[in-house]
Amino acid sequence: MAYFYLILAFTLNSVANILLKIGAVHGFSFSKDPLTLIGTNWQLLSGLSLFAINVIFYFLALRALPLSVAYPVMVVMGFIIVNSYALFALHEPITGGQYLGYVLIIIGLTLVVARV
Repeated sequence: MAYFYLILAFTLNSVANILLKIGAVHGFSFSKDPLTLIGTNWQLLSGLSLFAINVIFYFLALRALPLSVAYPVMVVMGFIIVNSYALFALHEPITGGQYLGYVLIIIGLTLVVARV
């Protein structure tokens, strides 16, 4: 069950980051005061809400998993989801060096989870 909570946590965290990016690009205006900006930007509000829910599931995962495993999984899987969205949906360029870095990060995460 702990890994299920961790999967929910990193998925919610990733979607929250994506919503903040969308809200920052499409709903941001310096002419608005901060309260108006927050109140009129549904992506920002949704992202903040998902961050809060993410914390609950991450907390539940940490009750059973070592931090030395849970945190790398949380960070790397979020990294993969967010960067995949950036590549496929936002069409952000990714270099060969970045692809190599992604492969090395995944290998590192595999070693952490396997506890080799």
